[in-house]
Amino acid sequence: MEKIRFGIVGIGMMGRMHATSLQRNPHAEVVAVCARTESKVKAFQEEFGVPYGYTNVDELVNNPEVDAIVVATGADAHKAPCLAACKAKKHIFCEKPLAKTIEDCEEIEKAVAENGSKCFTVGFMRRFDPSYAEAKEKIRAGAIGKPILFKGVSLDPSSVLEAHLEGVKKGIYVPWFIEMGSHDTDLARWFLEGDPVDSFATGDAYVCTGLADYNDYDNGFSLTKFDNNTTAYIQVGRTATCSHVESEIVGTKGTLRVNSVPRKNYLSQFTENGFVEECQESFLARWGEAFQAEIDDFVDCVRTGRKPETTAHDGTMSLKFCLQLHQAYLDGKKK
Repeated sequence: MEKIRFGIVGIGMMGRMHATSLQRNPHAEVVAVCARTESKVKAFQEEFGVPYGYTNVDELVNNPEVDAIVVATGADAHKAPCLAACKAKKHIFCEKPLAKTIEDCEEIEKAVAENGSKCFTVGFMRRFDPSYAEAKEKIRAGAIGKPILFKGVSLDPSSVLEAHLEGVKKGIYVPWFIEMGSHDTDLARWFLEGDPVDSFATGDAYVCTGLADYNDYDNGFSLTKFDNNTTAYIQVGRTATCSHVESEIVGTKGTLRVNSVPRKNYLSQFTENGFVEECQESFLARWGEAFQAEIDDFVDCVRTGRKPETTAHDGTMSLKFCLQLHQAYLDGKKK
């Protein structure tokens, strides 16, 4: 079978990373790229050997040599390329969150349903991390009985605070329960197989006080009851000593934990400074394998006709959960 020919919309960090992942897949190739700035498009074409470059997404999706697209723009710009690609009958991989508003998510969902013969998925890459994937398989096999509690902790290092505040001021970042929490809201729904009902949330801009001017926070803590009588605890923050994501799924017969210690590797140091294990160095160092696996899975779906497990509706429901947590935080501040 011929290679699946991809166009990439957005050439920031995520677009570049997905281009690299696609180039590693023997069944895919990147043939087109689109971004706002022509000079950046040309530079990307030269670096990655991409024949077609555009500053107009409609031109990219209507190129007959493009079979599928990767939407890797900011979340506020996801809707237009998704709708255009659906109209052009292309397969679509869209980065998370699906959009910044429920209305945009639902509009994308509708277009995806009308483009039903093509594959669509949202890039919740944690599902493809080997440890999380194995946890899901063990749950399906009944290893811990019925899951009753999901605990998700997603922390960025404090070194990002200054840049994040500037990003918040410019409207690049949304509040942290939405920006970072979308991973955990997706995992909670995936592991607990339910949807949120009632949420309580608290937190504050404890370190980066300027975030409070934008109804944002550097640490947030939440507790949510689900419609199937399960519970999710989700904590987000950006004042940690390193990038640290961990999860725990408690069941009626056992417990699963993922990455409870954010180890860089398996090296332990016993020195005059005591016992030391170095932490994971970066976001990409932790999730590189998951990013590759999610793209490989999507390519396989396009090749075989298998539908991706993660749907546009999952994207909508994850955002609804994130917005619910953020609103609970704001409501708590009023009391």
